[in-house]
Amino acid sequence: PGGISILTTPLNLLGKQNTESLARAGIRAITAVGAFHYRAVIISPEQIMKPNSNFEKLLKNHLFTSRIISVVLDEAHCIADWGDFRPEYNELGRLRYTLPTTVPIMIASATLSKETLTDVCRLLHMHSDKLTTIRRSSDHPNIKIEVRKMKYSLDSYADLAFLILEGWKIGDPPPPKFLIFFDNIQHAIQAAKYLQRCLPREMQDKVKWFNSDMTDSYKATELVNFIDGMTWGYATTESFGMVSDIPCI
Repeated sequence: PGGISILTTPLNLLGKQNTESLARAGIRAITAVGAFHYRAVIISPEQIMKPNSNFEKLLKNHLFTSRIISVVLDEAHCIADWGDFRPEYNELGRLRYTLPTTVPIMIASATLSKETLTDVCRLLHMHSDKLTTIRRSSDHPNIKIEVRKMKYSLDSYADLAFLILEGWKIGDPPPPKFLIFFDNIQHAIQAAKYLQRCLPREMQDKVKWFNSDMTDSYKATELVNFIDGMTWGYATTESFGMVSDIPCI
């Protein structure tokens, strides 16, 4: 009782959703630390590793650190993959020397290969003799992999037309929700514009693009719109892949 758990998350929106999930479970959580009486702290790598920050001062406060019962690094594959453009990921290993040795550190990821795990453990200064690995299947029986041969040119995006039911008109049930992932923001935008043209003009805002250039406010609003069915689908980058838990996707 009274213990504090720290969760690092790569995206602000993901942190917001984790906060809401904890609140529904009766656990008070914040995305920025302000006092000792919160049981869960959800924070980005930049916030937790920023030199001379308020959070760094907390980590040097014995009263605060004595209450920490766990540190969870969510989406841990980012530790190995994102260090070049988010250098604070490369600094997370310092937590091992900042926190009491009794504080367990857990890394969590659904896409962590053995090779990446080895790299992450090296960056975090985690030793194999003190490491417990728990692997669970990521298989979902309701998901299937389908490969379609492209019929049209790559830059036409016409092979995506199946996502909008042929002949769809206002008054018909909406098509199933969808996410289309791209490596390039401009390609995602062009794909979304193509699908918008497949719809009546007044319904074209049901398909949108989503990427890291969007504001946090826009992302939060669109997440709600997607869950509620106001938006049907996105052409997006990996920025949406770690954003949230969408029950119907």
